[in-house]
Amino acid sequence: MERVLISPVGDLFVLHVAPRVDKALIPRTNGRLSSVGWNKVGLLTSTGAKSGRPRTQPLTFLEDGDGLLAIGSNYGRVDHPGWSANLLAHPECTVEFKGPPRPYRAELLTGNDRAQAWATAADFYAGYERYRAKCAPRQIRVFRLRPLTG
Repeated sequence: MERVLISPVGDLFVLHVAPRVDKALIPRTNGRLSSVGWNKVGLLTSTGAKSGRPRTQPLTFLEDGDGLLAIGSNYGRVDHPGWSANLLAHPECTVEFKGPPRPYRAELLTGNDRAQAWATAADFYAGYERYRAKCAPRQIRVFRLRPLTG
C-alpha cells in the first residue's frame, strides 16, 4: 500500500479523494477505518487560528507512548498545513482515532524530541522523507498530542 501512496496516482488520491472519504468513513467506523486501511488515519478537530471555528482534518496518527504524533508534512508543499497553525494558536483539540473522539493537547516538538519523533515517522512511512526534501528549506512541524483526562 505504501508504494501506491507515494506514487503520482497515490498523491492525487490522498490530496483529492481520501479527505472526502475519510470525513464520512472515520466517524461511521468509530475512528478505525479510513480510505487507506484500518487504524492509520483519524480525524483532528482543532480551532481555527483566524476564524475561531472548529476545523476537521483527516490525519495520519502514530502512537507514541501515552500520546500520538501528528506530522505537518502537507504532502511536501511549501507552506505548513493549516491545522498546524491552528494547533499553535489553540493547542486543545479533539482526535477521533481507534475509538470515539477524545480531547488532546498538542505540543510542537523541537530539538531531540523532534528528531526522535521524526525518526519514528520516517520509519512508519517512507514518504515523509520525500516530503521533507520536497518542501525544503521549510522544516516540517511535528506535534505530540497528549490525551486530556478528567
